Amino acid sequence: MRPCEAGSIQDAVAAAYEAAGGLRKVSAAIGVTASSLSYGTEIREDRPGGLGVNYLDRLGRMNQAAARAICEHFAALAGGVFQPLEAEVSDLGGHCQVVAKEGGEAQAAAFRAALSGSLKDCERALRETDESLEAHANLRAALAARIAALRGGRVLHA
Repeated sequence: MRPCEAGSIQDAVAAAYEAAGGLRKVSAAIGVTASSLSYGTEIREDRPGGLGVNYLDRLGRMNQAAARAICEHFAALAGGVFQPLEAEVSDLGGHCQVVAKEGGEAQAAAFRAALSGSLKDCERALRETDESLEAHANLRAALAARIAALRGGRVLHA
């Protein structure tokens, strides 16, 4: 594999290849030669674009870890983060309890940080807030899965 600049789309594509089992496995799976796939991770001004988005889509549909590498790249470019979710019908009451617990801990930590202004308290508040966001996102995924199940298996994307 060609060396790539950290944080570049080429680096994300290379990470997706590795997550899906390497160049040879991806090549066989999506029907593109290994040399073309490797070429897609090279930065070239005379040939911008790298690996086509349709191939990235196919790779992501084949391998969740490969899709995650691409998602993380674009989420970072957009100033955000990618948060994988539990996408199964599960105990909604349990999710609600976790949301309440994590939300309370995040609020308490944020109040401490606001009052003290210390780096340590701000870092803790950020960690607690991330845990609360994860709990909310997992509750949302569980609700979407429940709705899909109640609708007869239709997947809910919104």
